[in-house]
Amino acid sequence: MSVSARGKPSRVRVLETVKKLESPTLSQLSTEMKMSKTAILKQVSLLEKDGAISRTYVQTGKGRPVCKINVITDAYEQLQDTYRSIAEDALSYIEKNFGCDMIKEVLATRNEKLLEQYRIELINRDWEGMLGKFEEMRNKEGYLAEVSEREDGTIEISEFNCPLMRIAEKYREACSFEKNFLSEIFGMDVIYMNTVLENSKACKFVLSEKQ
Repeated sequence: MSVSARGKPSRVRVLETVKKLESPTLSQLSTEMKMSKTAILKQVSLLEKDGAISRTYVQTGKGRPVCKINVITDAYEQLQDTYRSIAEDALSYIEKNFGCDMIKEVLATRNEKLLEQYRIELINRDWEGMLGKFEEMRNKEGYLAEVSEREDGTIEISEFNCPLMRIAEKYREACSFEKNFLSEIFGMDVIYMNTVLENSKACKFVLSEKQ
């Protein structure tokens, strides 16, 4: 099966949005992506032909059945497998030749590099602008992130796709570094964390002011 969405941003966006919304209708996709139903249907048809998604029809009343769109998981994962495989092979080599402590050092180095990049982009922004830019940067990395400030002043971050999931399955330290990364960026404590490795549909973090 060849997923021709590879390298074609519109289809990749449709595929990722379907995954995020979980069985959306064409109308929901159109609203979420701010695209016409005709444009969405075209992309959906091409992805269906590739075997990347499927359509099911659900009867919700006396009218016409509602079309629901679903991602075929194996196809979605093809979009990121190449780079994940390179990263996994590199970490396996490091573990074999230098031990697990070196894995932690590599992840820590990655964390420091990301912190520097994010701080450069987020500095001198007001709070709302910072949250918006952070969400934008996470999504460019493929996290399908949603960031919101709750009424109690805590920050909720939901990430519907984890580019590090394959790595985190083997090296759980990756999740700890992710938690530390968020804490450092916002200067807050992570008071709640749930990940896709714990059968959650998204990685979710709640941050609160440091006590």
